[in-house]
Amino acid sequence: MTTLQSVQGILKKNFDLAPEVLQPEAKLDDLAIDSLAVIEVMFEVEEEFKITVPSEPAAMQSRIKTLGDLVAYIDQLIAEQRPTGAAGEAAT
Repeated sequence: MTTLQSVQGILKKNFDLAPEVLQPEAKLDDLAIDSLAVIEVMFEVEEEFKITVPSEPAAMQSRIKTLGDLVAYIDQLIAEQRPTGAAGEAAT
């Protein structure tokens, strides 16, 4: 399962969003996912991917505008924290 697929699953579960709207180019604002919701999602991301998301909400918020941005950020954290693991794939 890819990072995108895992994040899509988290968003479907938490926000009851249709799968067809959860595309990389989808803007989080358009999905009604505000900065507080992104922080809540990050708690699940930490659990799902066995990573630690740094406490940098302002910096994170300015960089993450789309679902693709969120996935790229998670992949970056995975690469930094588990250099031997392949980015783009969720931990099993």
